[in-house]
Amino acid sequence: MGEENMQRRDFLRTTLAGAAAIALNDTLPGMAIAGARECFSPWDSGTQTFAWKKKQGPYKIALSNSYIGNMWRTEMIQIAKAYTEEPAVKRDIKEFMVSSAGNDVSAQIAQMNQMILAGVDAIVLDAASPTGLNSVIDQAVAAGILVVSFDNVVTTKKAVWVNQNQFEMGQKWANWLVQRTGDKGNILVVRGVAGTFVDQERMKGGEAVFKKYPGIKITEVYGKWDDGTAQKVVANALASGTKFDAVWSEGGDTGVVRAFQQAGLKMPPIAGEAENGFRTLAAKDKFPMLSIGQSPALGALGIKVAVAILKGEKLPQSIATPQPTATNATLKPGVNYFPNLPDSFFTPISISDCGLNFTAEKILKIKV
Repeated sequence: MGEENMQRRDFLRTTLAGAAAIALNDTLPGMAIAGARECFSPWDSGTQTFAWKKKQGPYKIALSNSYIGNMWRTEMIQIAKAYTEEPAVKRDIKEFMVSSAGNDVSAQIAQMNQMILAGVDAIVLDAASPTGLNSVIDQAVAAGILVVSFDNVVTTKKAVWVNQNQFEMGQKWANWLVQRTGDKGNILVVRGVAGTFVDQERMKGGEAVFKKYPGIKITEVYGKWDDGTAQKVVANALASGTKFDAVWSEGGDTGVVRAFQQAGLKMPPIAGEAENGFRTLAAKDKFPMLSIGQSPALGALGIKVAVAILKGEKLPQSIATPQPTATNATLKPGVNYFPNLPDSFFTPISISDCGLNFTAEKILKIKV
């Protein structure tokens, strides 16, 4: 385990300032929501319980999104909107607003300041920077506004975390590839959006594995979790003449496969995300693949967590969600990939343990 990962875990175990956190106990008092124990799983045994002053609903909830340049973010907003329109949820939400800042920290700070001035009850946040928004989060909390951070999370101890374990995801991809390359070879690493928590943690997880094997050499490019961008940067990498024995990719995987195909090259083993095109091509062409997806329903889960806390529930301060996984052997059309939907569609649209179940048809009708 690397020093960076130890620091990350140390943060997750740190108690929130003041009366906002109490020690985690076996019963997690107040978790009365149906399925809460399965849905609101503590990150680890050292996770603290988060408490907030109970507030009468219905609530004004704001979703502050940074980057909007790929299908995952679009689906995330579509699912969040769909969730807030469900009858059982709608009665708890007086107003729901969404704003995207273009992965600009200053713009997202300004966006959140407007949400504070609007007097929202909670901000659900997909951050442009792990640290750059901490001061404005402090201001929000001081104004009595709950902050729930998901996907690209923040480091301040005043926000609740909702996420999949990105470090572990990067490790799983790397371990799978090491087994298929015989502990040696050239691995093409396709990263996400530079500077984000997800990109950093996934890469740390991958590096924690790769550094154990001196026979493995990596080449890094940034695909920004986008098929078109990933296809372009991978094509450039292939044009250099390097023979890649495997691909470790954070996203834009359909574009990665297309780049190999257009270069007339056999697709090597690839460990990547959960785009529909990637899984569809793997089912058709049978190249070895491992697909682990970051669910775009995380935004809806962030809203669910915010409402539960505002109602007085005591939940883990850092909440871990499952990692939807598929291999060649488990691919099923209409279940974990959809041949009739766009390549860029992200397949793990539901988090069933949390009662978050959506259909592709429903969410694709929603405008962003």
